[in-house]
Amino acid sequence: MRRHGPVWLLGGAVIPALLLTACSAKGDPAPAATHHSGGAQADKKLTAQAQSALDAASDDGGSMVESGVERVSDGVHTRPGLTHGAAYKVTVVCAGKGAAELVVAPTGAGGKKAVPCDGSVVFERLTAESALKVDVQGKPGAAGMIAWRINKVGSGP
Repeated sequence: MRRHGPVWLLGGAVIPALLLTACSAKGDPAPAATHHSGGAQADKKLTAQAQSALDAASDDGGSMVESGVERVSDGVHTRPGLTHGAAYKVTVVCAGKGAAELVVAPTGAGGKKAVPCDGSVVFERLTAESALKVDVQGKPGAAGMIAWRINKVGSGP
């Protein structure tokens, strides 16, 4: 008599299960990769739109201090090292859908402004104070890209 019966029975059940798992796992990454590349393409297009509008609105007389491009979902959160008492201008463009809000704190340094995500350019003048904070946060349902820049107003160092 052979004593290999239970081992062969177990092997006969496990091997088909492994093959089925491998086949279904093989098909799962493709949709995710397709979705990801589509999102990256959309982000790239919206970044170009926002950056183009920001560049068109740039000040020739002011020197750029800080700038960037962020997803609306991430927002902009910066604490720039600005010269106390000096005047600056924050320029923000949001491309996508919905709206965001620009907040400069403390309140005396700047304020709050709505930023529509339609490619409009929004400016906020501010006076640098200690611990200045600039935030742009998307409203619920907003999506897209935010391009922003801080320029020192006027010429000189």
